[in-house]
Amino acid sequence: MAKSLLTPPPTTLAPIPFEDLVAQASAALPDSLQETGPSLLVALDIDGTLLTADGASKAVVDTIERLQSAGANVVIATGRGVGATLPVLREVGIHDGWAVASNGAIVLRIVDGQHEVVSKRYFDPGPLIDQVAKHLPEAILAVEDDSPYYRVSRVFPPRELIEDFRIDDLEGLKSKPVTKLVVRMPGMSVEDFEARVNELDISNLSYAIGWTAWMDVNASDTTKAGSLEWLRAELGVPLTGSVAVGDGTNDMAMLRWAHHSVAMGGAVEQVRQCANAVTGPVDYDGAAAVMEAILRRTSIN
Repeated sequence: MAKSLLTPPPTTLAPIPFEDLVAQASAALPDSLQETGPSLLVALDIDGTLLTADGASKAVVDTIERLQSAGANVVIATGRGVGATLPVLREVGIHDGWAVASNGAIVLRIVDGQHEVVSKRYFDPGPLIDQVAKHLPEAILAVEDDSPYYRVSRVFPPRELIEDFRIDDLEGLKSKPVTKLVVRMPGMSVEDFEARVNELDISNLSYAIGWTAWMDVNASDTTKAGSLEWLRAELGVPLTGSVAVGDGTNDMAMLRWAHHSVAMGGAVEQVRQCANAVTGPVDYDGAAAVMEAILRRTSIN
């Protein structure tokens, strides 16, 4: 599959043996967590959690397969749009189940490798696009709507936008409701970008800033957590059966939502504070270690 620059930079931490991470993850599992099976929902972020720049490791693919074989609901929960999520589902071996895309704005059902859009949440991007044009005129904009491609104000840096796209002017970008608006400032530091974003009035929208000067914007109260809670109820999973693993600011609500939540080793402190535990970075299969700990807990019990 095509790789992107959505994954964070390689870790600077010293190597951590996988078995040490599994032991750490096992110690953090609450006794109240449901047994592995249909009463368990494991929500997994993609970039910085499951994927490095080289894709998913064997450990990630193996533990996802074994969790699914045990009957657990393994759900991808990502900021990526549908077009960039589907290849990851294939890579990690999720051919049946559910996925939450675009930070919760889109819920997908997967059956025999084919996807069906179950729900979408839209908003009017016009007012924010006008603000960005005034305060951040150098920014690249992209909107996700019902088109089979993103519509962008100009070309993104190489390998950053995985989905197909078409160039459109600002009036075109504002012309219809969207599920996500992306604001990108190549060459600007995250700190400077955050300062510029603070000049915008986005109090009525949901947004998250990543490792670079990139901001995803969604409709008000749209989060991965909101869609996962709907899915939890839909599947009949108890509150004590929810697990979430992530590393980004767009994972914070999801980590607060889950009965047991784990931040990746590459997560910043504000993300870590939302979780019950911290695992190793994606480079050392931190997410796979959490899944392995869940699998071993079941075999012991």
